[in-house]
Amino acid sequence: MNEYITEKKFVVAEGDDGELYIFISAKSDTPSSPQIIYDGRDHAIFVRNSEQKIILDYIHPEVRERLRHAAEVIVVETLLDNIKDSYYVELKAVDNIPVDWSKIGLSTWDEIASKS
Repeated sequence: MNEYITEKKFVVAEGDDGELYIFISAKSDTPSSPQIIYDGRDHAIFVRNSEQKIILDYIHPEVRERLRHAAEVIVVETLLDNIKDSYYVELKAVDNIPVDWSKIGLSTWDEIASKS
């Protein structure tokens, strides 16, 4: 079963050495081969595993260019004020989202938005 989530409350921060961190709410399972698909615009798709895709909704304009050119980011999953997990995630830049939705288990952007 595929799980589709829209993450409206997330934070993108820059570390002292220029690394990018994305803070999201903790999920119950461990990610498997996570990657983020991003086109430099408002939204990105965070594929945690083959069954769980998360839309990172409304990326701040000041962060978009840095995120688009990053090879990887560090995702930090938080539970209340505690860090549950953190891990590196490959960032795949694409020219335009939507990509071929079937490759990530979706049929349309509207489908994911209606399930959030």
